[in-house]
Amino acid sequence: MSRKRRGTSAADPKRITVVFDFGGVLSAGHDPVPTVHELLGGDAETVGEALWEHRGDYDAGRIDAAEYWGRVAAAAGIENLTETEVRELQSADNRYFLQLDQRSRELLHDLARNGMRMALLSNASAAFGEDVRRADWFEAFTLAVISAEEKLVKPDAEIYRILLDVLAHENGGVARPGDVVFFDDRADNVEAARALGIDAHLWPRNGEDGAAEHGATMARRVLEGRGVPLS
Repeated sequence: MSRKRRGTSAADPKRITVVFDFGGVLSAGHDPVPTVHELLGGDAETVGEALWEHRGDYDAGRIDAAEYWGRVAAAAGIENLTETEVRELQSADNRYFLQLDQRSRELLHDLARNGMRMALLSNASAAFGEDVRRADWFEAFTLAVISAEEKLVKPDAEIYRILLDVLAHENGGVARPGDVVFFDDRADNVEAARALGIDAHLWPRNGEDGAAEHGATMARRVLEGRGVPLS
């Protein structure tokens, strides 16, 4: 078990653990292309296609930051990146995603204020995992399971088993998958979690129009139904 996952723990280990995906759930948006394009130039659509085409390999830990950003830069007509340029691109990408949605932040605040145990389960790069653990709000979280660190991505069942195993061994943890309430913006990730007995719910993606209600509103209703204090 990676020490990187360690953080603060809730006072009562018998309580429910609330687990959040990050992109589209806690983040304010899900389109870093303008931010990256501003640094690289080239055709924005081509850069965007490359960014998402290779993101799966990056989030799965199959390629490192230099290779990933090199592929994205190549789509902008840039043949080689320096180490400094790779760091600048990664930092810009991280800053974009680390902007929390305001209503999601308010939900985290209310959960933390009531001493609820929280964890993060995200398909993300190892570089992002390092930055997210330095965020001020992460102090309220017990741990983070990051796909690139595990070399597994949701909806692979094994990454959920890793989450459950870590929770079961960290400071008392949880005894049953049903003690975990999980929110994700992708239906296949939710279905995979439910198949293992996790109480998983589909969060309407932040930053996209057309949702009947904000994901934080739905989450509050679900959590209150499970007896989680939020007031």
